[in-house]
Order: sequence, then structure tokens, then C-alpha cells
Amino acid sequence: MAKKLRDSLVRIILDRIFQGKLSAGERLPSIEKMTREYGMSAVSVREAIQKLSLMGLVHIRQGGGTFLDRNIPSIMDILDARKYVEMAAGFLAARNATAEEQARLGRIVAMMEEDFRNRDYVAYTKKDLEFHLAIAGMSKNVLLFAFLENIQDLLYYLQERTHMLRGTIEKAYRFHPQIAEAIRKRDGKKAQALITAHIETVKRAWEAYDRGKGSGATAAASPRRTGAAAEAKPRSVTARKKGR
Repeated sequence: MAKKLRDSLVRIILDRIFQGKLSAGERLPSIEKMTREYGMSAVSVREAIQKLSLMGLVHIRQGGGTFLDRNIPSIMDILDARKYVEMAAGFLAARNATAEEQARLGRIVAMMEEDFRNRDYVAYTKKDLEFHLAIAGMSKNVLLFAFLENIQDLLYYLQERTHMLRGTIEKAYRFHPQIAEAIRKRDGKKAQALITAHIETVKRAWEAYDRGKGSGATAAASPRRTGAAAEAKPRSVTARKKGR
């Protein structure tokens, strides 16, 4: 329960950041105020702030409060960083993965395919994140894995919102079994190329969304939009806050 409360607060703050409702360098409410406002313990609030700090989105001033960083990345910044980290992870995973790890990756892909067929996009998104973290672990490079692990809440948040963009989940869906097969065949260069193509597809979807906002373009149909995800309307994917 505490974890769910913590994660819900992380998502609320991420929504406010990417909807442009928080300004660069802005001070967040005090722990006491957030405790009252969101009905959660001070421990859960502190854990949420710590997660945001690990993502590099906020910094804590001892005795002075918590502030949004002055250099908040755009969605494109995040996708570019993810692309290059995952390219390296995929290349190394093809070289270093054990047979057991490859089998586990195959099982994740099979579960993703089942979730996709059942239109269970919430479960699909969770498996999607698990897939990418599994590859990072298979690389046997602790720094690559630590990078993705530390920002996994941010990755999941953006994956949810990416899957709300019309047609995006269908386009991205085909890459996962191909990436897993390239890793199984120890073809690191092909794994890199597929990861690049996968994330470039996501980038193009966000660029199209950004261009279309003024002409009434919409996100995906309502069956995919549940809970907090239904409310998210990110600001421009290329925009940065004042102070960049």
C-alpha cells in the first residue's frame, strides 16, 4: 500500500512537470503540506521525492525544501538518452546473456503478445518496461542497468503516455520479438539497429502528436486510458522550462 501511495505521488508530480504546471526551479510544497493534501504518510512522500531525485528532476536543499531542477529534460531528451543506453545494453546482451536469461526474455515477449491480443494495455505496458530492464540486466554492465533502473518510474510513465497515442502501440509492438530474436542469435548489431528503429518510431509518434495538437489531434481511444494516465496531456515534446 505504501509503495502504491508513493508511486501515485511520483506520477502526480510527473504529470505536472510534463503538462507544464510546474516551472523550472520551482519549489515543491513541503512534506507536511503534501502529506495533508494527498492523505499519505511523510515516509511515502519522502520516498516519492527521493525517486524524483534519482531521476534528476528535483533536488533537495538541506533545510531549504525540494525544488524542481532548472534543466528539466524534454520527452525527446529522455528518448534520446534511452536510445543510446539501450543500444549499448542490447549489443552487450547479445554477447553476454545466458541461455536462462534468453529464455526469460522470450517468456516476457510471449506474455506481451498475449496482453496485446487481449487488449490489456495496462499489463502490456508493465511487461514492456520489464522487457527493456531485462535486456539491461543481461548486458552485465552495472552502470547501464543502474541508469535504467533509477529512472524506471519515468520510463513507465512515458511508456503509458506513448501507448495512448493513436496507432503507436501497434507500430512498436512488432519490435520486441525481433529484438529478443536478435539477442538470442547473438547478433548485437542487429539488436542495436532494431532498438534504434523502435525508439525512433516512438519519437516520430510524439513529434506527430506535438504537430497535431493545434489541429485537434487526439490520443488513443478510451479503452487504453485508465486512471491517472487518462488525464495526462503533455506539453510540447521539444519544449523546455524557463531556465534551460
